[in-house]
Amino acid sequence: MKNFSFPYKSIVLIFSAVMIFLPIFFIGSLSLDQITNSNPANLRLLLTVSTLLATIGFIYCTLGYHFQILRGDELKLRIHLEALNISFTTSLVFLFALIFVFVNFNPTMLNYLIVILAAIAIIAYIIGVELVKRKYR
Repeated sequence: MKNFSFPYKSIVLIFSAVMIFLPIFFIGSLSLDQITNSNPANLRLLLTVSTLLATIGFIYCTLGYHFQILRGDELKLRIHLEALNISFTTSLVFLFALIFVFVNFNPTMLNYLIVILAAIAIIAYIIGVELVKRKYR
């Protein structure tokens, strides 16, 4: 495992993103009669297989990027850690704010809290990396 370089991370990441949304496009292309008359087990199988493949791909990419950062130099590791700090702090602030807003004004949106927080964390990490890179230039 130490010498494994996790090749094709970008291709696997793109494939996983496509696989996670494939059932939405497939089911969206079906007519209402095809959906209501079809066997629900077939649609569940499609959803299970595509999300399983996407999950395996995302885990592979996460491990690949993790080991790539650990094998990098000290500056890259410091940039990554500071960006994670920014992302984590931003996510916590938004978590508490969104819980307050959703509980009081729109409780049904609590179901989507994890999805919203994931998007916020990813965007905060990307912005954090750029800010920290500027700091060390």
